[in-house]
Amino acid sequence: MIHYWQYLHEYESLRGEIRAVVDRVFSSGKLILGPEVSAFERDFALYCGSAYGVGVNSGTDALFLSLKALGVGAGDEVITVSNTAVPTVAAIRAAGALPVFVDVEPDTFLMDVRLVEPALSERTRCILPVHLFGQPVDMDPLVEIAAGNGLPLIEDCAQAAGALYKGRTVGSIG
Repeated sequence: MIHYWQYLHEYESLRGEIRAVVDRVFSSGKLILGPEVSAFERDFALYCGSAYGVGVNSGTDALFLSLKALGVGAGDEVITVSNTAVPTVAAIRAAGALPVFVDVEPDTFLMDVRLVEPALSERTRCILPVHLFGQPVDMDPLVEIAAGNGLPLIEDCAQAAGALYKGRTVGSIG
């Protein structure tokens, strides 16, 4: 039998704190844009070593809003990894762009950064690596490729929040 993570013990130790916060939020009537969200944005940005953090309803919307803020739209291409989850592709398509997939490294299942430069075209507007399994993509070559081609990097960290790359928290590099 496979023993999955047993969260009950951890929940029991935090039950009072969790219930107090849930009660406070629901009693305030501010499920969004309230003080808890502001505190989370501040604390998570600090944790990541970033100047700012913006809470949104999903990782998909975080990617979509980032792409739109960079002006990515119809006819543009975004380089990403072939084994990403549907929400990454959904954000790219919602922005009007087309995903261009590069394969993974066979030992890590993370983006094979050696395949990014050959995938670039005159329509490429962004490189979007996806940190997976709590592991960071090899960012140094991507930063170099992006800088050399005048392209922004948007990091998808939904499955690796808190992971470190050479001492930096993923999500704060691109």
